[in-house]
Amino acid sequence: MATRTRDEESELVRQCLKGSDESWDTLVRDYAPKALAAVKAALRQRGHGSDAALEDELVADCFEELAKDGAHVLRSFRGDSALATFISVVATRRAYRTLRNRLRHDKAVDRKADHDMRSPRRGESDPAAHVEASERASIIVEAIAELAPTDKLLLTLYYLDNRSYKEIADATGLAVTGVGTKIARARARLRERLDRRGVALEAEDEEN
Repeated sequence: MATRTRDEESELVRQCLKGSDESWDTLVRDYAPKALAAVKAALRQRGHGSDAALEDELVADCFEELAKDGAHVLRSFRGDSALATFISVVATRRAYRTLRNRLRHDKAVDRKADHDMRSPRRGESDPAAHVEASERASIIVEAIAELAPTDKLLLTLYYLDNRSYKEIADATGLAVTGVGTKIARARARLRERLDRRGVALEAEDEEN
């Protein structure tokens, strides 16, 4: 990792916040090793063995966290600590949250399976709701089609094809650790187009 002064780190962050793709690529390339070390430590503390695929996914999650919602998390960097330390903290928190959410999801699936076995099936859901959801999905697909080719490919692979970061990296030639950041920035551009159509990009739309 390149050694930077605090002023140089702050300038790199400023350029990222201005939307410089080159600066985002630099951030991911230079600070991914620190994020990876933090992720490995978090996994060890939770009793997980070495899992390269999971580690790559969690590092990618870290940089997605930094980039999403207008880079809200990255904007909180004030230079009080080294940028590597800041990113390590983000990576650790994201890793813990991801592991916790996976555990909750697994438990919820088990509860639902148990409930389905014990309870009779209910009637079908409201057809009007299906029509509304279908129309909304069509608008989102149309908005994705208007994006730049790279953005369109990333969002299609992630949201429509349900590909993992690793699968997207294999398909596009991108580094796994940078996929999350690029998806978050592509999603921000998609959100702008949907806002013009009066359609919000809701939380469930952002779940893979």
